[in-house]
Amino acid sequence: MTIAGAMAAMIALNEVLGVQNRLVLDFVFGYGFVGIAVGLMGRNHPIGIALAAILFGALYQGGQELAFMMPAVTREMIVVIQALVILFTGAMEGLFRGPLETVFGLIEFSKNSDTEKETKE
Repeated sequence: MTIAGAMAAMIALNEVLGVQNRLVLDFVFGYGFVGIAVGLMGRNHPIGIALAAILFGALYQGGQELAFMMPAVTREMIVVIQALVILFTGAMEGLFRGPLETVFGLIEFSKNSDTEKETKE
């Protein structure tokens, strides 16, 4: 926890001294949401978290570009799109887990029964 706190402080120090040159109220607004969402989408696996972070980075950058090119697209609409991505990725696991386990369980069961028949012969 100490190391994580020190790293967070270094990141905040970089933001305050390097980018803003002053302390801005709520300059980390939304980082907690993104961190939790990335962790959930990555299923707490390092590779999954890296891929989810790349996805969210692309969503943020694409959203900023879209808001710049089309002023009718607001920041809230970009957040709604990100929320829908989280919702659908979370829902897809719950929706397809049972049928996939059934199908792959049947395939595994048939492979096991075939190998048992071969060993008996």
